Amino acid sequence: MNKQSLILIIITLIAVTSLAALVIFPNYFIYRFMGPEGMHEHMTKVREYGIHMAGERGEYNCCIEPDCTMCYSEGNKWNYGKAGTCACDDFIARGEEPCPQCARALDCSSDEEGPEHDGSEDPEVCVIDLE
Repeated sequence: MNKQSLILIIITLIAVTSLAALVIFPNYFIYRFMGPEGMHEHMTKVREYGIHMAGERGEYNCCIEPDCTMCYSEGNKWNYGKAGTCACDDFIARGEEPCPQCARALDCSSDEEGPEHDGSEDPEVCVIDLE
């Protein structure tokens, strides 16, 4: 085997291995280039899209606009233990409290310039304490 054939084989192996890595682990490389800020923005958009899709299927019946994220993120009593769904409208219809995020947003939207308001230009936006 001559030197040129060996170099060609090595280059081919590197190319095939690189392509295989991109096919098997595509998100790893994409996320590495995004950095923490880009990754957060991407994950937020994916979550919003997931909430939108669940709403179209009738599985996300949030009582605030924009929809809460608490019920989407984890199973709890307000989505009957099924993450990715929201049934806060059922709780309100029964006269019960919705999830803390919805309850706080509903309370905030009725306040004019209450102490919990975050000072932004949008009076609908306020500090939400999920603890």
